[in-house]
Amino acid sequence: MKTIVIGLIVFLLCISVASANASETLDELPLISAENLEYKIVPANSTDGDVGIKTIYSTIKQGETNWHSVTISSYYTYITVDLNWGDTSDSLKLYIYDPSYNCLGSFYDSADGSIDGRIHLNIIDYDGIEKGTWRYRVYGYSVSGTEDYSI
Repeated sequence: MKTIVIGLIVFLLCISVASANASETLDELPLISAENLEYKIVPANSTDGDVGIKTIYSTIKQGETNWHSVTISSYYTYITVDLNWGDTSDSLKLYIYDPSYNCLGSFYDSADGSIDGRIHLNIIDYDGIEKGTWRYRVYGYSVSGTEDYSI
């Protein structure tokens, strides 16, 4: 039953993706609950490998949304997401989407156990991370001026 429901959601998403242009599709991705998925999201250690998106540098202002993506084409049991802006007076929010457009959650600075201007997480699935394009949505939750960041 769970497989049928997930399949129906993916099908409906595909229909909406086909009828919208790319920027509308990305900005309007629904927050599909990932609680039934097999992923475990934990704070990353500084000694963990860096399997994930290549480092990209960008800027963001209050209320803005930036999208970033990485394609996973090999077998991995975890990927690392490291959003780093280093300024604790500003706050960014991170949404993580798997290749099936499931939102694995929204995360704030404290998601990795410390408030340090960084969200540093591992997404783990011991059966293997889903191959395809992973998307990261960075939102300027509380930003004064322009905030530089890397992901």
